[in-house]
Formats: sequence, structure tokens, C-alpha cells
Amino acid sequence: MKAIHAWFNTQIANWAMVLKKYEIAAEYWMRTAELRSGSKATQCLTVAATCMSELNRGAEAEALLRKALDITPDYSAAWFNLGFLTQKRGQHDRALECFDQAIRFHEKMDRAHYGRALSLIALNRPEEAKAALERTIDLQPMSPYGYYQLATLHHKLGDEKACIKLVKRLHKFEPQLAVQLQRETGVEAGVQDPFARYRK
Repeated sequence: MKAIHAWFNTQIANWAMVLKKYEIAAEYWMRTAELRSGSKATQCLTVAATCMSELNRGAEAEALLRKALDITPDYSAAWFNLGFLTQKRGQHDRALECFDQAIRFHEKMDRAHYGRALSLIALNRPEEAKAALERTIDLQPMSPYGYYQLATLHHKLGDEKACIKLVKRLHKFEPQLAVQLQRETGVEAGVQDPFARYRK
């Protein structure tokens, strides 16, 4: 009977999320978590926390993520979400700890490396941020904002050659963003917006 109730709650929660009814979705994810145990309960609590975050109810989102990690301490998605939540508050030291934990349990989570890089930039630790962004791109070669942040960082550090190289690489799959980056940094990478003529 519990399995049927859990399935039913999950259907409601999923549809509520599709319709962006996050308060309803959070309630039904929490109900589902009560009917499940272990990693399945953790997953439900983590999604419920995402719903709370969408409602700008950060304290409740954090409480749900802490509860999820009490059940499954090595659940990398919960650590990442907690890092993202604290990063949004400007608590970059705490966010960094959470991203480090996410990477510890899932080293190939590219978004955790990216989140880590953003906090390192905010903490004025550019060399570490550069390494984190390089790892992001290594794991996700089509990460437009990984390239964007890394090129911007190289520009700030005075390495125009590396910046130009990254702008050109970005242009291969995100030409408009590459043109924007070229304009913002002022480098001469020679890239053009292929869609510019259609907007005239």
C-alpha cells in the first residue's frame, strides 16, 4: 500500500512541478519521502528543497537538504544544491565546502566544479578558480559558461593569448556568446556573429 501511495504522490509532485506549482510539489515530495527510506527518501527531500528554493524559501530548502544528508551523507546532488543555495546568499566559504563535498562523492559532477569556480572567483582566489574551470571544461567540453568564465578570468589575469584561444573555441558551438565575450573583454579574436545579418 505504501508503494502505491508513494507512486501516486510522485505523479502529483511531478505534474505540479511541470505547472510550476512549487508549493504543492514540495508538499507531495515530502509526503513521498515519509513513505520511503534510504536514498529514495533522500532524493525526494532534495527535490522538495529545489521547490522551496524556487519559492525563495531558502531556510526551509536548507533544512530539507540537511535532512536529506542526515539520511544519505554521500548524496552529491544534495551537497551541490546546498552549495548553490548558500552561494546565492553570498556565503562563498560555506558554498565552497559544499561543492567540495559534492566533488568528493562525485568527482565528475561538472556543475559542482563550475559552482566551486564561481565561489573561488568571489573569494579572489583566481588560480584555484582557473583550475576548477579547466576541470569543468574537461568534463563538459560544450559548457558555454565554463568557457565564458575561464576566458574572462584569463583576461583579468592579463593573459590575452589564452583568452583569445578560448573565445575562438567557444565560437565553434556558441557563436553569439563568443562575440559577446569578445566585445566585453576587448580582445581581437576575429569572431563574428553569423546571425547578425538576419537581425537587420
